[in-house]
Amino acid sequence: MKKWLPLLLGCWLILSLPAQARTLTPIELETILTQARAQFTNFLQLWQEERYFEMYEFGVRQSKQQLSVEEFATRMVELDWVPVNVDQEPLQVDFRFRTMVYVTTVLEFRHKSFPELQYGKRQSFLLIQEREGWHLDLLQMIRTPYYTPSE
Repeated sequence: MKKWLPLLLGCWLILSLPAQARTLTPIELETILTQARAQFTNFLQLWQEERYFEMYEFGVRQSKQQLSVEEFATRMVELDWVPVNVDQEPLQVDFRFRTMVYVTTVLEFRHKSFPELQYGKRQSFLLIQEREGWHLDLLQMIRTPYYTPSE
């Protein structure tokens, strides 16, 4: 029995250590950031063109469970402000995890009824990778431009 004790103790120590995730290579990291940046730009383009039914498809699963496509489109139409000049590059894409990034940018908003009213606001958007691509929180969109998530 004494012969097996060190072996059992060694196995127990090895199995009890937390598994460490493999760190991403620079190419993997750049691919993730490029994909997230492209998806975010596509989403902003749809928002500027007020194509809300198509925007809904880029929503995270949790917000789709809370909002129907009709409710999302209705609430987006009720917003007084839409973004303009969305073709500019995001200021910063912060990698948090393999499936989560924050995109920070300065958005210019224009009032729908009074186009001469415009202002810029720095905002951060959480992108989560689900299924085949990067998705955004639809609840944040219906609160924009009045809401910025805390990091």
